[in-house]
Amino acid sequence: MSPLAIIPVIVGVITCIIGISTFVSAQITKAKQDGMLIAKIEQCVKNTEEIKNDIKDKNKEYDSILDEHGKAIIQLQTEMKMIQKELNIKLEGDLK
Repeated sequence: MSPLAIIPVIVGVITCIIGISTFVSAQITKAKQDGMLIAKIEQCVKNTEEIKNDIKDKNKEYDSILDEHGKAIIQLQTEMKMIQKELNIKLEGDLK
């Protein structure tokens, strides 16, 4: 083999090595970006779960407040009926 024939072979091997290293480098960069994207997605999912738990806690709190107010309203209505009944009895007694 002549020395002039070896030069294109060497250039071809070097070009092949550069192409392979570029491909590998691009794949590594893509994998890093995918890893960062997955980490961000996981963080979003975690934050969403925390928000859902907070909302559930608030809903429980609101439900207990509504129950308390409902009971208070029923008690006040009962008292109002008793007062109206007493006032009607007194008014009827005054009219006689």
